[in-house]
Amino acid sequence: MFEIVPYKPTLRGVLVEALHGKAVTRTLTNMFWRGRVRLAGNVLDIGGGSQGSHYRFLERDQTTVLKVADIVSRNGTDFVLDITKERVPLSDGSQEFVLMFNILEHLFEHGTVLDEVRRLLAPGGKFVGTIPFLVNVHPDPHDYVRFTKEALERIFTEHGFSITVIEPIGKGPFLAGYEQLDMLIHPWMHLVFVPVIWCLDSLLSLLRPKRNFTAQFPLAYNFIVEKRV
Repeated sequence: MFEIVPYKPTLRGVLVEALHGKAVTRTLTNMFWRGRVRLAGNVLDIGGGSQGSHYRFLERDQTTVLKVADIVSRNGTDFVLDITKERVPLSDGSQEFVLMFNILEHLFEHGTVLDEVRRLLAPGGKFVGTIPFLVNVHPDPHDYVRFTKEALERIFTEHGFSITVIEPIGKGPFLAGYEQLDMLIHPWMHLVFVPVIWCLDSLLSLLRPKRNFTAQFPLAYNFIVEKRV
């Protein structure tokens, strides 16, 4: 079940998560999911390890059966495989949800992967996830691509999905610049710097109200797309 409502992250919410050691981008992408997705039935998480911080923000009901596919064996992984070369050993149309958080940029054969996601989803099943944009290169073990919103719309459509939402995540150019230093800053220092950065982007939006600075300087995109029948 999805409730598409305006996304308005709060400074307080960002600071609370920063104290838990979360980067600004990860915090903003996680906060988006609160109240927007309720997992139910069969759910496959590709690359998530079942321990990702996004799970704190995703509701799930008692029918949820979660399985995890990953390229490495770790706690909670059900299927160890290379999704770009191997099929997940689950039946066609068997999953109500497929999750992919911060994984697609690491997969060069994204078309092959999207076709596999579509195979796994039941008719009307949901593909839900996040892909970074204005963030540092982070090989795991590789880091291949960054997609704009236009590119995501095109590749999802071409691979048999209808788009529910592709949401740019961010605040503006000041936060986009600050994010490049995030890994070098101790979490407690976010309490000093993030309010200043947040206010500068807010001021910029007041001075240029016709500009959508979040869309122009996205840190990431969150997406909800549906298998097209």
